[in-house]
Amino acid sequence: MKRLSIIIPTYNMEQLLPACLDSVVGSSAAAELDVVVVNDGSKDNSLAIAKEYEAKYPTIIRVIDKPNGNYGSTINAALPTLQGEYVKILDADDSFDSGAIEPFVEYLAQVSGTDMIVAPYIEISHNGTRKVEYDLYNGKNFGYGVPYNAEQVFERKAIPFFTMHSIAYRTELLQSIGYHQREGISYTDQQWCFYPIFKVQSIAFTDIALYRYNLMREGQTMDSKVQLRKIKELTTVVTDMAQFLDSCGKELSVERHDFLSGVVMRRMQGVLRKYLLEMDDQSFANSDFAATLESFLRYAPMPLSVPINGMLKFDILARWRVKGRRYSAITRKAMLAAHSAMEWIYRLIYN
Repeated sequence: MKRLSIIIPTYNMEQLLPACLDSVVGSSAAAELDVVVVNDGSKDNSLAIAKEYEAKYPTIIRVIDKPNGNYGSTINAALPTLQGEYVKILDADDSFDSGAIEPFVEYLAQVSGTDMIVAPYIEISHNGTRKVEYDLYNGKNFGYGVPYNAEQVFERKAIPFFTMHSIAYRTELLQSIGYHQREGISYTDQQWCFYPIFKVQSIAFTDIALYRYNLMREGQTMDSKVQLRKIKELTTVVTDMAQFLDSCGKELSVERHDFLSGVVMRRMQGVLRKYLLEMDDQSFANSDFAATLESFLRYAPMPLSVPINGMLKFDILARWRVKGRRYSAITRKAMLAAHSAMEWIYRLIYN
């Protein structure tokens, strides 16, 4: 068995896929990798490029070609075929630090059998490059190299959420629980950081920053304009998570339930914040905000409020509840400016 499987979903990524694949095969530990490129019905040369790499590196790279089904379908197609003890997702517009792969693989061997591995990652944006730690305030609450019982991690309440870029799972864990992502819509990477947590029994941390997250590509799903356009898909993903927690959360410890409740609440708040602050008046008038709010209130795991951000706790949902309308455009603009200022201050202090 190889040590690490890497799922690379790709859709029309001919410009960026070669750099992504080069970052993987360029490692001195490439022989320990099982790389599965899943072509999701690309209309450009992505499949041809992937096939070229498969032919050049037949013991490392495999290609799955399938009709378009969006992000979740690529993960679902790859999971049953994996040959590595651990699995990590690498988006085709991102890359790995080639020099970090060998120490990361060695670390996986050191903590072999641990359900979940958590690492920092490198974020690349127009503001520069920064290392994003697994802990919101970089407090280093957990040591490296020693697996923790998952309940210990949740009990400390030091980590508010995990991101796809920071996680690797033990492949057998995902296969044993029949892990399956929703297909046909975007933003199902949020499910990757949620559903397996219900069953994870052990977690290990490392300071090896393997993933390089590229925020500079125009039109990517994390772009705020794209998120507004796809807000129904965001809503569907969050509602699925909330419903699952509501139906299956009773078997969890209080600490684990609190952690997952916090994840659901942050996702709900993020969606509602887009409606209440970012959406223009005409789009909001034509939106299904009231229905979305009603659905969220039905499944919200705790009293629902919508702060401007994690530091500005002013509840922008309160006005809607009292008067049935949003704040004025000028006030919303000021709130967004305050949000940006607080983000800048946060980065200045903690990075």
